[in-house]
Amino acid sequence: MPEEPLTRASVLTTTPVVIRGTDALGAMRKWTPEYISERLGDREMPVSIADADGAFRYNLDAREGLRYESMPGSRLAAEFRDTSSGRRISMQQMSIPGALPELHGELIVPPFVPSEAITDINLWMASGASNTPLHYDNMNNLFAQLAGTKRFLLFNPAQSDLLYPGPLDIRTRHLSRVDVKAPDLQQFPRFEQAEYWEAVVEPGDLLFLPAFWWHQVSAQDEASVSVNYWWRADVRDCVCPSFYRQLYLDVVVEDVRGLFPTHDMSALGSGSDAVLALAERAADEGEAGVAARLCGGVVVAAVKAAVAELGVEAEGGVDDALTDLEKRSVWSPDDGELARRSLALAAAARPGHSVPVADVRRTIEGLRASALKWEHPAQAARVSAGPGK
Repeated sequence: MPEEPLTRASVLTTTPVVIRGTDALGAMRKWTPEYISERLGDREMPVSIADADGAFRYNLDAREGLRYESMPGSRLAAEFRDTSSGRRISMQQMSIPGALPELHGELIVPPFVPSEAITDINLWMASGASNTPLHYDNMNNLFAQLAGTKRFLLFNPAQSDLLYPGPLDIRTRHLSRVDVKAPDLQQFPRFEQAEYWEAVVEPGDLLFLPAFWWHQVSAQDEASVSVNYWWRADVRDCVCPSFYRQLYLDVVVEDVRGLFPTHDMSALGSGSDAVLALAERAADEGEAGVAARLCGGVVVAAVKAAVAELGVEAEGGVDDALTDLEKRSVWSPDDGELARRSLALAAAARPGHSVPVADVRRTIEGLRASALKWEHPAQAARVSAGPGK
């Protein structure tokens, strides 16, 4: 097992890897369903309910999420072990540092996870014969299997177009519309061309999964307990179809600073300079629309930063704020005009609607030379791994 933290992993060329039977998990190896039930006691815990076939599904058309109910921790082992009722349940993405103090003191971080870049450490429990939808996450992932067996089907991010991502919104853009267990090849014909890797992890195994790799996860015949560690990937390693596609989200333009807690942007610079460097790379790779959206995000963030520095209430939209900043001589008329052109270019950039790359390059250079700049505070704070870890 690597002894040094993993800091770079290009998502298109780095392959997942399974580390078998490691002893790096310490006291976590005793985290069976029974042990966790005993530790949680009478605390009410949220569990999600699978469909009749054991699948945890989102209704992408109706924007419906998973179904949840609450149960005492002391019941978890019996409920997860029960195979007679046919009901399948899951406890998903429970933050160990934030929500499970009963287990936090026993938490271990394996040595090749860069602890300063960790954003989440989560506990997962699942009934046997249950499975997740095909999806991706935008961070590097170390998945530790503690009890039971899980099977992963893994798809390289380069195949995103073959996997039919969900609608471009913050809730469903990382989910595939394809049911991997029973794909409808008439509705999703390109899926037949997709190639996958398979990984089966048993107690004591670790799976390293690079950011943006699509995966469908199935708990096998018995209840499963797992812990995963998510950490920010270097943004230079994340350039792939899914990453570029999600940069079209309106929420990115509205707060482009949100890229900093989820991706390591430090190699590109700081604040607006880093985002413009990313925009330039996107333009170089034929993603002029993405670059335009990032330029729009730079302007929105600059407006918000300027208004906050003045300590005034922002009334109306970005256009009104721009006019107010010009009246206050915070920005020159030329900078104000550049800001408006940048926002118009960003608004015209949508998936399937190209924008002139020459206009985008002029906008990037104009923003670099302008007063429309801002710095971003220190990146996401390290998630505590527990005493002495």
